[in-house]
Amino acid sequence: MTNVAPLGIFGRIASQSAFLERADELREGVDVIPEKERGKIAGYLRSGTPIIALMGFSEDVLGNQFSRSGGTAIVSDGRFFWRLDAADYVEHYGIGVPEEFISYGDSRQWVAPVLSREEVAAVDRHLLELRRIRAL
Repeated sequence: MTNVAPLGIFGRIASQSAFLERADELREGVDVIPEKERGKIAGYLRSGTPIIALMGFSEDVLGNQFSRSGGTAIVSDGRFFWRLDAADYVEHYGIGVPEEFISYGDSRQWVAPVLSREEVAAVDRHLLELRRIRAL
């Protein structure tokens, strides 16, 4: 459990203003995921288990297509972690995610596991250690 990996650009613990600074990087990933695949991937991303609940409000930094209460919160499936609003970016723009995540989601038939309290605590400790070592 402690080897949980960041989900590309979405695997960062960052304020909305800090995420806005990465808009160009997001633009580079537009339309990587075909439209027919976006719904199942976005659904999986939305069903991750909350790890770090943040009260921030995120807004689409690319084209004002969506906004999300708590969008900067961090969720996980035990293998990867990501911002909650990652689902919106995948759904609206087809922003690419690592191939390893696509393979993992496919292998699970796009059903995210529900993490136990112990698993959530382990992921949280891992993220704390990552933040201590380097900025996420």
